[in-house]
Amino acid sequence: MSQTAITLAFENWKAQQGATGEPVLLDEFVFASVPDLNPDTPVDRNEALPPTAQIVHRQSVTRTGVVNENGVVYSVVLGADVGDFSFNWIGLLNKASGTLAMIVHAPSQQKLKTKEGQQGNVLTRSFLMEYNGAQTETGINTPAETWQIDFTARMAGMDERQRLENMDIYGTAAFFGNGYLVAKTGNQFFVTKGTGYVAGLRASLAANQNITVTTKPVKVWLDVCWTGTLTSVWNVQSKITVAANLADYVQNGVQHYVFAVASIDVDGNITDLRPKGSLGEQQASSDFLRKDANLADVNDKVKARKSLDLGELAVLSRSDVLPVGVPLPWSTDIPPAGWAIMQGQSFDKAAYPLLAIAYPSGVIPDARGQTIKGKPDGRAVLSYEDDGNKSHAHTASASSTDLGTKATSSFDYGTKTASTFDYGTKTTNTTGAHSHISGVRTPSDVAIYGLTSGLSSGHYTPGNGSQNSSANTNSTGNHAHTVGIGAHNHTVGIGAHSHTVAIGAHSHTITVAASGNAETTVKNIAFNYIVRLA
Repeated sequence: MSQTAITLAFENWKAQQGATGEPVLLDEFVFASVPDLNPDTPVDRNEALPPTAQIVHRQSVTRTGVVNENGVVYSVVLGADVGDFSFNWIGLLNKASGTLAMIVHAPSQQKLKTKEGQQGNVLTRSFLMEYNGAQTETGINTPAETWQIDFTARMAGMDERQRLENMDIYGTAAFFGNGYLVAKTGNQFFVTKGTGYVAGLRASLAANQNITVTTKPVKVWLDVCWTGTLTSVWNVQSKITVAANLADYVQNGVQHYVFAVASIDVDGNITDLRPKGSLGEQQASSDFLRKDANLADVNDKVKARKSLDLGELAVLSRSDVLPVGVPLPWSTDIPPAGWAIMQGQSFDKAAYPLLAIAYPSGVIPDARGQTIKGKPDGRAVLSYEDDGNKSHAHTASASSTDLGTKATSSFDYGTKTASTFDYGTKTTNTTGAHSHISGVRTPSDVAIYGLTSGLSSGHYTPGNGSQNSSANTNSTGNHAHTVGIGAHNHTVGIGAHSHTVAIGAHSHTITVAASGNAETTVKNIAFNYIVRLA
C-alpha cells in the first residue's frame, strides 16, 4: 500500500506565490531509493528530499491536466530508454525554488532499460493534487481526459508487436544447440537446459529438468506466456508439460503458447521435434544436403549434377579421380582400410591388378625417408637416386704477411772446459837398422882411386898402404823414442753473442673441415606415404 502527502513547505510556498500573483508551477519528478522505507507508514508532511546518494533519477513533468477547479494532475512517463534502477520514493517539486510539493511512499519497484537483449519496461506515474482554487493557481486548463492515455493498452500493443516480429525471425518455434532437448538416463527422462523461442517468446531453462512419463506414447511440450503487473517487470514464464495433446490456451486472462519439443513412443524411444535455429537456418537445413544423410537425400542425382555444373566429374569412380598407386601423405602409422604404407613390401599382382599397372615389379616402393621428385629427362620411372650435393667449389686463402727480420736475445755462454783425458806414454818402433860398403884406397895404390882391379876387397888405411880385409860400414844407430803426452785439457771461449733469424714474406695452406648432416635435407614434416591397393 502506498502513502501520499502534500508537504507543509508547499502550502507555505503556494501562499507566497498567491500573494505575489505568480503561478504555482510544479515541473519536476524525483525518484529515490530510501533504505528501510515502510510504505505502510503515513508520510510526515515536514519530510524533505532524500540525500543525493539515494536519488536515482530526475525527470521533468511530461503532462499536466485539470480534473476540476480544485484538482490538477501531473504525469511523468519513464520510457524504455531509462534505467536500470529501483525506487520506493517519488516527489513532485518546483525545480527553481527546490520546493517539495507532494511525496509518495510505495513498495520498491524496478525500472529496466532495453539493452543487450534485455527488454525494458515503460512506467507512468501521475500525481493528483487537490486544494481550493488549484486550477486558478496553477493555470492548468487542459482537461486530463484529453491526454491521459491508457498506457497499459499501449504497452500490451508494443509487447505483441515485438512477439510478432520475433516470429518473423524464428517462426512458430526455434531452439539453439541442445536447448530443450529431451533425453534420458536409464529410465529417467529429462529436458536439457538451454534457450528457445515459442510463438515469438524467448524461454530459457537454467538447468536440466527431470520429467515424469507415466504413459506412452506421449509428447513433451514447452508452455510459455508473457505476464506481469502494471508496475512490475514483464517477462516470459515457461513450464514443461507431458501430455498426448496440447493446444494454445488462455488462463486467468493470460495467453499461453505451446509447442511439442519431443515425442516418446511406446518403447520409450525419443524423437526430437525441435526446429533448429532461425527461419533462415531452418530453411537452409531443408534446402541443403544433410551431412548425416551422406547424399542419400539427393532425389534427382542427374539434376543435382547439372545444377552444380559438375558434368561427368560427379559420376567418376575413385580410380578416375585418384588412380590406384598414387602415393599420398598420411598422418598416422595406421593406414585407412584398403590402403597400405609404402615400405618396400611385395604384393600379389593377381589380387591387385590395378596396383600392378603402377608397379609392374610387384613391389611397392619404400618411401620411408624419401621425397618424390619429378622425373627428369633421361631417367627411368621409379629409379632411385642417392642423396648428394651439386658439384661446387670453395675458395679459401690466407693473406701474405711479411714478418721481417727478427733477432734473438743475446746470451753469454762464458768459457767452457773440455773434459780431462790421459793419453799415456807412447813408444816408437826400431824399424830402419842398416850398413854401408866402403870403396876407399890409399893414394899409392890408386891414382885418385882409379884402381879398378888386382886388389882384394877390404879396408885400406890411408898413409901406410896396409890393407884391411873389411871395407864395409857397421849398423850402429838402431834406436827408438819414447813420447809422454800426459793428462791435459783444453779451454774453449764461446763468448757473448746473438743469432739473427730471417722469416720473410710467406703464405699458409688452409684446409676447410667438413660440416653438415649425414644426408642432404630441407625443413620437413614426416608423413607416412600410403597407396590405395585396389
